[in-house]
Amino acid sequence: MPRISLQLGNPAGIGWNLAGGLAQAGWGGTVVELEPETGNYPADFRLHMTQETSLPSRAIHLARIARLARRADIVHFHFGFRPFARYLRRFCEAPFVVHFHGSDLREGISDGYRDLAAAEFISTPDLKRWAPQATWIPNPIIPLDTAPRSSSNRIVVGHFPSNPEKKGTRLIVHGIRRLESKADFDFCLISGVSHEEAMQQMLACDIVIDQLSPFGVYGMVSVEAMSLGRVVLSSIDPSYYEHCPVIPITEENFEERLSEILSSPDRREKLGDDGRRYVQRVHHPARAAALVIEQYERIH
Repeated sequence: MPRISLQLGNPAGIGWNLAGGLAQAGWGGTVVELEPETGNYPADFRLHMTQETSLPSRAIHLARIARLARRADIVHFHFGFRPFARYLRRFCEAPFVVHFHGSDLREGISDGYRDLAAAEFISTPDLKRWAPQATWIPNPIIPLDTAPRSSSNRIVVGHFPSNPEKKGTRLIVHGIRRLESKADFDFCLISGVSHEEAMQQMLACDIVIDQLSPFGVYGMVSVEAMSLGRVVLSSIDPSYYEHCPVIPITEENFEERLSEILSSPDRREKLGDDGRRYVQRVHHPARAAALVIEQYERIH
């Protein structure tokens, strides 16, 4: 008999992508968006439970979530447990698991009620600092059709911050402006648009800068860009990853690293090919689902 997961939350479309991988392994599932997502990612239901949601609406949404949870074998919370999880626990018998995605743990935005969790997952390896027993699930991405970028004689560098303050956008833009006087390239800064529009803009890029942050990890932008065969720069700690083609950068060497890759078309082509293979190996939804199912079956 097929088992069913309820994915509560869909940050950066990860709940949806994970559900797709689970479906390939024979797990049914439902994805519920719990708060507005700038990228307008797909979900089965949009039952928002934020402070901005009116109290009557939250009550109606909780009742609908409870009905879905009673039919599920696993309830999988994304971006930490929300306060309503305490009440949901009274209405369903399925185990709860929690999936942390970054600031929920690093900044304590949503790190409460962890006693409800039968298992914990993390989306980036640095989060082991706050959840040492958690299982790292590299963010799954549905394989993208690789496409050459639109024809142009000029190299295009793109930056796609979901949160410019947290992604080091100010530092990146300052570095870009200094480098523009020494190298010939175009720069595009894309933020606050739908995921579909952002991906269309990314197709026009040769190089994508993910972030300059202290976390030592890359984000979903890196995964998407590599899947398209684009070169990626991000402030990663290489010790977290094996054979990762992301170019590590710091505030001090960012301009130098970007200048090097701008002047090396052969290296750009190789890194693009390496990135596609890396995403297929590490971030395929089937691989993420296998890691998750291992924990689901342990606790069910």
